[in-house]
Amino acid sequence: MGRSVSCAMMFAAAAVAFSCGNGETDREAVSDSGNGGSGEGSPSHLELEVIDTIGVELGAPEYVFGFVADAARDSEGNVLVLDASTMNLRVFSPEGLHLRTAGRQGAGPGEFQMPRGMAVTGSGDILVSDITAGVVSVFDDSLRWKANITDFFPRPPVLITAAGDSAFVGMLPEVNREEGLRGFSVARMEGSAEPSVVYAEELRPFDPSTFGPSSNDDNPVFVSGPDGSVFISWPGTDAVEVTGYTAEGEQFLSISEPIERVAKTEEEIAREKADFQEFTTMSGRRVSRADVPFEPAPWRRAVSDLGLDSMNRLWVRLGTCRYPYWKVYDMEGELLFTASLRMDDPDIDDMKVRISENGIAAWVPDPSTWPRVFVVEDPGTP
Repeated sequence: MGRSVSCAMMFAAAAVAFSCGNGETDREAVSDSGNGGSGEGSPSHLELEVIDTIGVELGAPEYVFGFVADAARDSEGNVLVLDASTMNLRVFSPEGLHLRTAGRQGAGPGEFQMPRGMAVTGSGDILVSDITAGVVSVFDDSLRWKANITDFFPRPPVLITAAGDSAFVGMLPEVNREEGLRGFSVARMEGSAEPSVVYAEELRPFDPSTFGPSSNDDNPVFVSGPDGSVFISWPGTDAVEVTGYTAEGEQFLSISEPIERVAKTEEEIAREKADFQEFTTMSGRRVSRADVPFEPAPWRRAVSDLGLDSMNRLWVRLGTCRYPYWKVYDMEGELLFTASLRMDDPDIDDMKVRISENGIAAWVPDPSTWPRVFVVEDPGTP
């Protein structure tokens, strides 16, 4: 039976937790609070630490990355890095030592054309979504290619998450050309492109202004766990909302907590406009800037990502914060603690963090320095 979490669960330090998107002052507020809140009854706060960094600007080629599309940990704690520039998948030990590499550019078995997403299944297989090749490639835990999952239409999902020993969950693009609609479905797949369970779906009128760097802003974020459970958070700016489903699609969890909206900075708005202009220029005649008005959404997204750790705790990342900041819940929807990752890195605000039952890996897709992957300590309990 689903459970709704009311605003009574909001902890006393809401101003600290939810207004952390407006600069250094807010970072200091979290740091000074010690436990994420200053009043009695506030949840404890956990500061995550980076314990290793993989990647160099110049040096041995196995440690030089081009464009990190995804990163994850496996059951041995190894770090897997999917590089969409060098078109390969690399595995490093927990200490950062390169172990093996698979893949290269091409159309053959185990080769890539545009790899974008990765998942590590419970059986140890590694799934790689290649949107240009139109397949999800399957490798074993030694990076030997096993098979391709084919027949996706119009393409495979970009983001995939493991949902047990062999199944995975992904966001499939959906198109209805007759009615001019496009959208998505979040679905479970088991060895084929045909969904076995659909957890969420939506079709909306075609809007060319939603293409490009901001194309996912109107889509939900999701994560799945080793037992097949799936958690989805729809886009919104004034509430933390997450719904949990069993592998079979039955709802068992509902979290809904209002939060204060946080406006994007002028710098963020300008960057989004510049990114869209660059995208339309590269698209040439397919998209005309004069015909496609684009105005970025003025508010930051409330929930920007989800994760599940080895203790089956749900990590809800707040998009209202510019650096990684989470509210962490149990499977009853009870708030356990808050957490954050802060480090001396100029790109901390843009950092992607993958949290799974195998551990935590982080990276910046388009860094101002050089591409690196960060190994983060096991979260444990604060």
